[in-house]
Amino acid sequence: MKDKDKDKKPDSAPDAEKKAEKKEEQAKPEPKLVPAEDLDVLSNELLELKDKYLRMLAETDNFKKRNAEELKREKQYASQPVADKLIDAIETFEQALSVKTDDPQFKNFLYGFRMIKDMIYNVLIDEGVKMIQINVGDPFDPNVAQAIDTSHDPTLPENVVLKVIKNGYKFKDRLLRPAMVQINIKPIPEPESTQPSNNEKLADNIA
Repeated sequence: MKDKDKDKKPDSAPDAEKKAEKKEEQAKPEPKLVPAEDLDVLSNELLELKDKYLRMLAETDNFKKRNAEELKREKQYASQPVADKLIDAIETFEQALSVKTDDPQFKNFLYGFRMIKDMIYNVLIDEGVKMIQINVGDPFDPNVAQAIDTSHDPTLPENVVLKVIKNGYKFKDRLLRPAMVQINIKPIPEPESTQPSNNEKLADNIA
C-alpha cells in the first residue's frame, strides 16, 4: 500500500486551475433568454429616456442663452435711470441760462453754468443719450412725441407739429422720454342752433 501511495503523483498547478475553472463553469447559472416583448418594452423606455435627456439638455442650453442675453441687456441699459435724472438737471440749467441780463458779472456766471451743462450733456451723449429731432411742420409721430396742445394753422397740413414745447430723448434704441408738442388740428365747427329765435317765438305767439 505504501508503495502504491508513493507511485501517485500530486496534481500539478495547471491541472488544479483547470479543474477549478470547470467547477466554476458548472456552478454558473445558465443565462435566461429575455422574451422579445420585454426587449421591445426596454427599447422604447430607452428611447424615451434618451428623448427626455436631449430635451433637458436643449432647455438648459436655452436657459443659459436667455440668462446671458438678459445680463447683457441689463448691463447695456444700466445707466438709463441716471440718464433720465440728469436730463431733468440739464433742462433746469437751460431754463436758468435763458435769463437775459446786462450785468457782466452775472453773464460770467451764466457762461460758467453753460459750460457745466455742456459737460454733463456730452457725458450723456457718450453714454448713448440723444435728443429726438422734431421740427415745425413734421408729421406728428406718437412713437416719439406726445401731443399736449392743439392749434390751427391753415397754411399747414393737419396733424403736423406746430411747436415743440419740451424736447424728447432716446437712450440708445429705447425711448427715454417723449417730446411734448403742439399739433395742427382744424377746430370742429359748432353745430347751428335749431332752437327758434326770440323773434320767431314772438311771431308764433301773435299768430
